Amino acid sequence: MNEQNLCQAINLFVEVLLEGTEFVHHEVDQDIFKHISREQADLLKILKVKGPSSPGSLAMYQNVHKSAISNRLKKLLEKGLVEWDDCPVKSDKRTKRIKISENGESIIEELDSAIFNALKELMHDIDEEHLQSFIDIFTILKSKFKGGDLPE
Repeated sequence: MNEQNLCQAINLFVEVLLEGTEFVHHEVDQDIFKHISREQADLLKILKVKGPSSPGSLAMYQNVHKSAISNRLKKLLEKGLVEWDDCPVKSDKRTKRIKISENGESIIEELDSAIFNALKELMHDIDEEHLQSFIDIFTILKSKFKGGDLPE
């Protein structure tokens, strides 16, 4: 593998993550954020992807102190968008995990739809071959991040 190309690919990946996040935050309908902050919405997205998680894990995913997560969770709990998971981790009964509530799921559906529409407009002129390459590359990366084998 050519290291210069790999370096360029990694730099592009980081830029796309940052620019993409900024683009989505700018383009998503502000009505979605009437009742929750962007950080709370990001926390709900993390829970959707990762499933029930401990506050410590959520702090790591958002790269913030546990007290910031505690404050976000408190607000989300008060709004009924998350709830404590009744099924604690078997190896440690002291570990409490949080999960998305039914109301939280509806907020996530609204957010996902808004993100899809914003990105659909951005990507409307990308041909099927490039779109499939995008899917293939991100499928491989996802598998590698999870420590699994490459998909067939």
